Amino acid sequence: MHTVLEKMTLIDGLGQCLPDAVLVFEHNQIAAAGPKGQVNIPEDAVRHDLSGKFVMPGLIDAHIHLDMHGMADTCHESLVEDKLRTLRAAREMANTLRSGITTVRNAGSANYIDIAVKRAVEEGLIPGPRILASGKIICMLSAGSEYFKGLYREADGVDENRRAAREQIKEGADVLKVMATGAIMNPGGIPGAAQLDVDEIRAVVNEGQKAGKHTAAHAHGAQGIKNAVRAGVRTIEHGTLADAEALKMMADSGVYLISTLSSNYWMCNNDSEEICQQIPRFMSDKANDVARIRLENLHRAIAAGVSVIMGTDAGTPYNFHGKNAMELIQYVKNGLMNPMEAIIAATSRAAKALGLENRAGSLTPGKLADCIVVNQNPIDDIEVLGSLDQIYLVFKDGKPVSGKVDTSQWSPDSPLGPG
Repeated sequence: MHTVLEKMTLIDGLGQCLPDAVLVFEHNQIAAAGPKGQVNIPEDAVRHDLSGKFVMPGLIDAHIHLDMHGMADTCHESLVEDKLRTLRAAREMANTLRSGITTVRNAGSANYIDIAVKRAVEEGLIPGPRILASGKIICMLSAGSEYFKGLYREADGVDENRRAAREQIKEGADVLKVMATGAIMNPGGIPGAAQLDVDEIRAVVNEGQKAGKHTAAHAHGAQGIKNAVRAGVRTIEHGTLADAEALKMMADSGVYLISTLSSNYWMCNNDSEEICQQIPRFMSDKANDVARIRLENLHRAIAAGVSVIMGTDAGTPYNFHGKNAMELIQYVKNGLMNPMEAIIAATSRAAKALGLENRAGSLTPGKLADCIVVNQNPIDDIEVLGSLDQIYLVFKDGKPVSGKVDTSQWSPDSPLGPG
């Protein structure tokens, strides 16, 4: 059985925009794609007339926290019992998929919740995007880690970091994550301060490579970024305080930068005084301090030839799952990219960064049949990707995703909120 989408404009994720196009799915893969007249339509095909619509690859968010729910004080996330938290995370992933995000990379979860939710999605028990799970974040013994109960695996020295990496792989992690610097949302955390040393990070990277897995480094400060690049990580998360040398090292080494502008956007651009007061002062102060610098450094990173890809930090304060496309909107509004470049950053380039270039990221034969159907042209107006009313249909593995997104948690009055 084949599925055919036809008579739409196809945005392929590689920079092409094809009018009056045809897309053919065979089971869960793309069998053919191209202009009408150049694609044979199988006789057994179920055909969908998408006249006036725009079809593009499913988006990839390379940095989320699926078991965090956007509470104003992230410490409150830990007050939710793990079994209930896992069920809530399942709902978050259903919302994420329905919003057009068909693949996510989770950047740390408490007590391996991400691995459990991933398995439930793969077994068809719940709807959700394709999930790359990281398990616990590997960090040095440091102040503030207790603020996120069950999220961190503290490790000091090369041998202990090696063991910590092996523990994550044993639990089923697809990617390893280390703390190369301090954090914004940890009390006592200093974003610019380096944490794990080069040799400690390298021990984690080496263990991941044995199992064919990449390592991601949380890194705000320049020295921590340099340490992580020297150690061989695949991606730098945030990169807020990178200097010229750090950016050159990233560009020369082909290390990707995960932008996470959304975390600052939702925390710092809220007009509600009540909401602002609910975010802990230590957190909002640090976020406000780095917001402008992060944006300026993203401009510098792109100018230096660093590959920037979409990552939202979804789950952080008021950064709700399902609103992930705000990252792309910020790219365009702040002059970082044009709409086509923003889409590439969330499709083919993101797939390559995550090692999925042979499976996802573009609407080309042999790739998984993940795509979203949009009512209006995102090349003309990138904001349509952030509107649920504009997402006409989502396909994952060649099957349409149904169901209304639950937006009840997108309000400070929600029981998922800080109250």
